[in-house]
Amino acid sequence: MPNGPLEAVFTTVLWDSQMNIADFGRHIARLNDHASRLRINLPSDIKQRIATQIVDYAKDDTEIKLLNITYRKDDQLIIKTRELPELRFCKLHAMTSPLRKWLGAVTGTKHGDWQPYLDAKNLAEKNGADLALLIEEYCIVDSDRASIMVVDDDGIIYVSSSNLSVQGITQEVVLEYLANLGMPVSYANLNERLVARSREVLALGTGLGCCLVATIDGQQINDEEAVFFNKIQTYLAQHYSNTDNWTDLCEFLN
Repeated sequence: MPNGPLEAVFTTVLWDSQMNIADFGRHIARLNDHASRLRINLPSDIKQRIATQIVDYAKDDTEIKLLNITYRKDDQLIIKTRELPELRFCKLHAMTSPLRKWLGAVTGTKHGDWQPYLDAKNLAEKNGADLALLIEEYCIVDSDRASIMVVDDDGIIYVSSSNLSVQGITQEVVLEYLANLGMPVSYANLNERLVARSREVLALGTGLGCCLVATIDGQQINDEEAVFFNKIQTYLAQHYSNTDNWTDLCEFLN
């Protein structure tokens, strides 16, 4: 991936090893939004170009994998595949790390200089953790590869209100589900006080699915019942098993 943040925009999707991508419309909408913030002119035929390249990767099996889609400012479209992580829909341990910020509207986008997020992940793993929580002014703003959701003692669900947070696709799907259930959701600063009195802290991402953060910097923070963790896991399993939430990219081929 290019070093300059303004040189590229990307998204990571779930792919069935054939021609189907989960929540494709949501990913394209975010790709367009982030490209605009990064002053990258995303081509109008981006869906067709993605579909044309994916044909070369399509296989006979239907194993779910991750597909990284990167569009560079020099008009290169780069697609790479990788296996789903072993850590998925499980409990994990997190370590806090300072958020790396860029100038302008860069921070909070999926941009071309993603190495600091990878470095934070690697540092967390070197210290025996699974996930890096990225901190700005004593608040959880993001993580190295997931959006963070906090459930407090009153059952209110909090997500970051910071414009430095990447708005995750899995979080978007889950928030719509919770809204349909009439569950109270609030956008706020995910500060130390809020996390300290939390019932559950969840990490939501395309790769991770929904994971329960069991400890942060060695401090246990989760409720053993993990009601929301179990509820969201069940919903996401239903979401991904529903073919209506997958787009067949053959429709974009000429």
